[in-house]
Amino acid sequence: MIDVGKVADLVLLMIDGSFGFEMETSEFLTIPQTHGFPKVIGILTHLDLIRSPSSLHLTKKSLKKRFWTEIHPGAKLFYLSGMLNSRYPDTEILNLSRFIGVMKFRPLVFRNTHPYIYVDRLQDLIPPELIRTSHSKCDRGISVYGYVQGTNWCGQGQKVHIPGVGDLLVREY
Repeated sequence: MIDVGKVADLVLLMIDGSFGFEMETSEFLTIPQTHGFPKVIGILTHLDLIRSPSSLHLTKKSLKKRFWTEIHPGAKLFYLSGMLNSRYPDTEILNLSRFIGVMKFRPLVFRNTHPYIYVDRLQDLIPPELIRTSHSKCDRGISVYGYVQGTNWCGQGQKVHIPGVGDLLVREY
């Protein structure tokens, strides 16, 4: 979540309205603030599971207050009432897409000071037979194809961070 928050222009934060804020939601809202927080739009879903109109109103109000506390007062929060025929209502999706279409994004500090790659595809360089015979306990090599963004990429000898793996050294560029 942190790595994506560093390079994303916009984060659509889906919140289950019938359940409320989960631990992961709170973690995401607090951690990336130190890296130059991207714009966040909250989207409340599963509101059709709340039957009582008064309970629905109180739920919306309390979740909106909590969302504004975590982000900033006035942060945009959309409501998706429920799915009909495996689709959300067209008017609600249209309103959300129109709002996203006219948004202005500010430059993020991390992206202006670090190179990063949007990976288009990965290719495993190790023969499958070697992986099968060594029971997946061999050194792996991958080839990464994509687009470099941010500042200039030094290439060979530079370290690259892969989320969930860590920092690795680039052998060839």
